[in-house]
Amino acid sequence: MKRIKYKVKISVIILSIIVVLCGCNLFVTDKDKFYIDETIVDCLSGIDIEKAGKDIVIPAKVGDTTVRKIYLVDPYYSQIDSLDVSKVKELESFTINLFDPKNKSKLKELDFNKNKKLRLIEIGQTKALKNIKFNSTCESIHLKGTSVKKVELKKLEKLEDFSYFDGPLEELDISNNPNIEEIWIKNTNIKVLDVSKNPKLRIITVDEGTKIIGPTNAQIEYNKRTE
Repeated sequence: MKRIKYKVKISVIILSIIVVLCGCNLFVTDKDKFYIDETIVDCLSGIDIEKAGKDIVIPAKVGDTTVRKIYLVDPYYSQIDSLDVSKVKELESFTINLFDPKNKSKLKELDFNKNKKLRLIEIGQTKALKNIKFNSTCESIHLKGTSVKKVELKKLEKLEDFSYFDGPLEELDISNNPNIEEIWIKNTNIKVLDVSKNPKLRIITVDEGTKIIGPTNAQIEYNKRTE
């Protein structure tokens, strides 16, 4: 009888320990934290912040799926404090859009230096974002509603189009981007744009009052600033 009671106690203790460990998220896997969209090939389109934490490190694989696309489009992700994509070596496109310009996002920096296959970057309504480190192979960059004052594009020789809307960007040096074809700049602090070393430019959109330097055959459109 004593042996039975002893075994019951041991079982209860073991079960209690398991419950506690589960509560500590020690059994939470990447498949619990990250959601793969089955309608888009190799696309991570969701994060459970409660399980993953606010300092997010995205893995190279979720289950058997290699992550090649990241698509985070929801005000929910304004809860993220930091986002590390350095492990996602096969990343080809990255999108984050928080939609509401008044959201309380805390994301201050994004670093894509280790994403050698990344070609497309789209970032929207991340007001706290001040610094972005681009990878050298990027071809398309679209930024809207950030706090980025300066972008470093010198190493991006493959860059084909660049857009920046609604932010404090003060200058844009595209002298080392010979393949760029489209530039869209709206509601910024840029006063001068030198396009003398960009022979492939087809479309230029800048704010009224921006001085364009250098000969170009591009179609030029001047945007009326909105406050």
